Amino acid sequence: MGTKIDKVTVREQMRGFRINKSERAKASMVIRDALTAFPCWKSAGTILLYAPLPDEPDTFVLPGKGKRFCYPRYHVDRGYEAALVNASDELFPGMFGVLEPRPEARKIPAMELDLVLVPGVAFDEECYRLGRGRGFYDRWLPVLSGLKYGLGFDHQLILSVPRETHDAKLDGVITPSRSVRIPYN
Repeated sequence: MGTKIDKVTVREQMRGFRINKSERAKASMVIRDALTAFPCWKSAGTILLYAPLPDEPDTFVLPGKGKRFCYPRYHVDRGYEAALVNASDELFPGMFGVLEPRPEARKIPAMELDLVLVPGVAFDEECYRLGRGRGFYDRWLPVLSGLKYGLGFDHQLILSVPRETHDAKLDGVITPSRSVRIPYN
């Protein structure tokens, strides 16, 4: 391991940060305002969100007028898929305790997504993310269409996320005080 920081260490460091409900709500609104000002938000018709855990930015505050919102739904045999949801009360605790669409919610093909919002434990300025350790998003992101943005709090944007060849790169990262985007040619 040497001086190179590893994924377990970063996850432990991030667990040490606490954000109270009021700070989380305020930071989530700042992220919302930054995200909804981007052209990719304005032009997106179908957006894949995530049901936030208490230590993640709240995506339920995002405006939905003129948008189709999908959330990840887990299948033991197929992994994750996007499913259409009209309101957050249509979500229920799934296999890992995370809210997800009910089985009867309509599946949306991966190629119909215009924008994908991704949670993470940490992000860096090269738009790599560190997840919770099971690799679900790293396997899923390469098959999803649309731009992929990580949403995090300021303390989650670190100098360098430890990564391996299978770790997926995002198109951008948004925190309350910064937006990092990969330039396109």
